[in-house]
Amino acid sequence: MFNPILRAAAPLLALAVLAAPVSAASVIVNGTFDNNTTGWTGSYSTRIADPWIDTGSYYFPGAGPTHSISQDYALSTEERAKTQTGRLGYAFSADMFGWHGQRDYSILSVSFFDSANTLMGFAALDTRDIYPDTGMPWDLFIYAGGKYYQELTGFLPTGTALLRFAIDSVRVGGGTNNDGYIDNASFVLTDMPAPAPVPLPATLPLLAAGVVGMGALRRRKTR
Repeated sequence: MFNPILRAAAPLLALAVLAAPVSAASVIVNGTFDNNTTGWTGSYSTRIADPWIDTGSYYFPGAGPTHSISQDYALSTEERAKTQTGRLGYAFSADMFGWHGQRDYSILSVSFFDSANTLMGFAALDTRDIYPDTGMPWDLFIYAGGKYYQELTGFLPTGTALLRFAIDSVRVGGGTNNDGYIDNASFVLTDMPAPAPVPLPATLPLLAAGVVGMGALRRRKTR
């Protein structure tokens, strides 16, 4: 089993344990795909069976060899200011699965743009990273957060003003449908605390006093 991939044009660091959500809610609109096609630009369908996931309907590209959908999120003034200090992090996750033994797949990505619409970074979750061994079928019942769950954490590049979420699906196997499924897509912003000051070692004052004392003794010997 492969680990989720991270493709970035700017370095993205791992989040610290003490990160606090800026908002507990995901900034992705309708990442559960329970509200039909709300929030997304582009053509797609939803599906609820074969396979089943315990959270209801999920993203289903539909007929055709390729599909692409997207949506944007504009950072607030406060969120943009936090990117300038390097303290605005994120948790990016989704359940990503497929149909029986086919190798159709989807890539869920986020692109980071500044106020001039310049691409600053890129991160992605890819269905292919959690495919079972070749020839093994997908499970017919999926549990949210189970073995088809992927997650990435990192920091927004300094100066990020806009997030662009996209799903790109590709049909590889037989049949007429594109079967790279996604559910529970989430992108939560996390506010990283400022680093605590590093305390001085307890022996440092004693060491400094010793250095001063040695200097005074040397001066007396010189005189």
